[in-house]
Amino acid sequence: MKTKLFATILCFLVGVFTFAQTIQFLSSKTGDPLSKVMVFNSSGDILTSSDIEGKIQKSELMPIQEQYTLIYDGYNIGNLKKDDLNSEIIKLNDRVNEIETVIVKSNNKAKYVLVRGNFNVYLTVNKQLNVYADGIATYVFDNDSKKLRSMKIEQYRAFTKTTESQDRKKVASMVYDSFLQLPDLRNAGLMNEYKSQNKKYKELEDATTSKMQYNAAVLQDKPLNLFGYSFYDFVYLNLIHFNKGSIHLRDFTEFNEDVHFKVKHKSEPQYSQFIKYANFFPTEISFANEDRLPRIKLDPSKSFYHFDFWKAKGFPNMQPVFADFFKDSLKEQPNSVKK
Repeated sequence: MKTKLFATILCFLVGVFTFAQTIQFLSSKTGDPLSKVMVFNSSGDILTSSDIEGKIQKSELMPIQEQYTLIYDGYNIGNLKKDDLNSEIIKLNDRVNEIETVIVKSNNKAKYVLVRGNFNVYLTVNKQLNVYADGIATYVFDNDSKKLRSMKIEQYRAFTKTTESQDRKKVASMVYDSFLQLPDLRNAGLMNEYKSQNKKYKELEDATTSKMQYNAAVLQDKPLNLFGYSFYDFVYLNLIHFNKGSIHLRDFTEFNEDVHFKVKHKSEPQYSQFIKYANFFPTEISFANEDRLPRIKLDPSKSFYHFDFWKAKGFPNMQPVFADFFKDSLKEQPNSVKK
């Protein structure tokens, strides 16, 4: 009897410790890992997204559902079904549209490097969408030091979800439009320096791209209490892409920023999980001796655009994805441009 008992326990332990804890998404066309594949449940919650190696943690998918929606580059590329969770590797048809080539206008002796492109930014609270914005912006870098000098928004849209009530003592009930800010590209031109200083750094190359992931964490052991709120477990994840073999601004092709943190009011028993997602996709890199681009402030209470920029080929428009889940509850703020 004891032999059977130990055999049963052994089988259980083997099953627990050998069961794959991750799923890796690979391109069915190239075999390369697919980073930033987002996994949605049926309620529209963003459960997780794949890392630089294309991996997600299965624990993030709990409780198990019959199927999940996979979003990549703003497109629905299929479903992850319950039976798929037994697999360690899943191949996906990743490219819906070909990526637009970044136009480089060369003048290396100029004072500034101007990186123009498309952005989106959105916040989830307990995995539910809270606010969203997208638009066109230009980042101005010093050509010698490669340090970020300024950020200039050209036009943008802002969206918030309608809520029945907001209670400052219930953090999940609030609308946090102050998080609608441009992605932070201050390290985009300093990757050599950053690589030598950052211990939590990972690099990966595929057929066309050099990808660099770096992260940081604070308030892991003890929360910060401020004005009646408790802030805890901040994790910063950044993924930056260049043309293969390069880390120069002229070869910069994509930036993804995720900020995870937890907050609760002192009267609440549990923390709420916040995740801010911010993405930038360069479309044009040029050089100039003056920094005179007009600056438009991203005011979350309104939108500002002269034409339907989100309809351009390759624009990272996540609004239709969210609208599929939330229908009319995701409201665009009125356009302040008089046409």
